[in-house]
Amino acid sequence: MAMNFRPPDALAERLRAQAESEHLSVQALLVKMAEDYLSRHTKKAMISREVAVVRTNFADALRRLGE
Repeated sequence: MAMNFRPPDALAERLRAQAESEHLSVQALLVKMAEDYLSRHTKKAMISREVAVVRTNFADALRRLGE
C-alpha cells in the first residue's frame, strides 16, 4: 500500500534529525515508531479488557480486599 505523509516543516526536521541520530532513513524511523505505538496501544487495550473482566467477575473479592 503506497502512502504519502507530509508533516509540517518543523516536525519533518525533527524526524530527519532523529533518523540521522539513529542511523536510519526517515521511512525506517516512521515504521519503527508506528510498530512501537501499535504494540503499546494494543497491549493497553488488552490489559484494559482483562481488568474489566476481573472487576466484573471478582468485584466482591476486590471489595473485601479493600476493607
